[in-house]
Amino acid sequence: MFNLCPYNTFGLQVHADDGIIINNVTDLRKVHADNVIILGHGSDVLFTDDYKGTVIINQIKELSVEKNGDDYIVKAGSGLILDDLISTLISRGIYGLENLSSIPGTVGAAPIQNVGAYGVEIGEFITEVKVYDLQRHIQETFTNEQCKFGYRSSYFKKHKERKLVITQVTFKLSSVFSPKLIYKGLQDESFESALDLRNKVIELRNKKLPDPKIAGNAGSFFKNPIVNSNIAKDLESQYDHVPVYPMGDGMCKIAAGWLIEKAGCKGITHGNVGTWDKQSLVIVNRGGAKPFEIVALAKYIMAEVFNKFGIKLDPEVRTYDAQGEVSWENL
Repeated sequence: MFNLCPYNTFGLQVHADDGIIINNVTDLRKVHADNVIILGHGSDVLFTDDYKGTVIINQIKELSVEKNGDDYIVKAGSGLILDDLISTLISRGIYGLENLSSIPGTVGAAPIQNVGAYGVEIGEFITEVKVYDLQRHIQETFTNEQCKFGYRSSYFKKHKERKLVITQVTFKLSSVFSPKLIYKGLQDESFESALDLRNKVIELRNKKLPDPKIAGNAGSFFKNPIVNSNIAKDLESQYDHVPVYPMGDGMCKIAAGWLIEKAGCKGITHGNVGTWDKQSLVIVNRGGAKPFEIVALAKYIMAEVFNKFGIKLDPEVRTYDAQGEVSWENL
């Protein structure tokens, strides 16, 4: 049995039948596609049971940087920790990813979810993603367009039937610091350097989000729902300061954390799990939690929000049962 506790930031006591550490593409050639899960840092996953298969732990950590005019082409191994990469790039005068500072997880996991924070999504900077196909044992390269980046989504997330291991991500970044201050908490600030912006983002995240080493969690558990603008207008007629973000085409995004809080679920505790008192989007392991407790609390929150607002919340975490990745509807 392979202990998965160090490889899921919920800190759940779960196991896999086997585990393999991958340091390069050559290692992947030895892996068979049947019953395989690919993990990096385990910061966006929920195991609901012991996994009856093999887990690949991604440790591919090569990094190359090439200057092209005012731009930098950065090729990052998928096993690198994303925040470590951002810190390294800033120290070398390479800018663009500052708003994504302190997001837990690896470079390889970031394109799958198209991770985003404080007005920036990582897909904006990705030019290519290299993958290894475990079924055909070949390497492929996906362009930005082929990645099909969307809100917390990508080709890789939608096509789970393909056993693709992301091995390298190529970014186009800049030698010129041009801060993106769309997010409300940054709009009134002035930043002389990328490091200043990074430090502010880290400060904001630390105020809202718990350290997984202290309270096991997977970051934001739910996506911000996208709804018809008429629904948002109806909410704004009933509540002050509704966090609504226009998406175009008559649609808008509503902050899931606000909905959860207004549904009375902020800071609650059910058994050994609960929602974080500073950010209701986060479900935390309060100590000794079992997987079923997290599932039960998440379903309770979804029901409470739907009963109050008629809005369906979708989990952002990737969920795995004994057989592999599973949709939330099948839990």
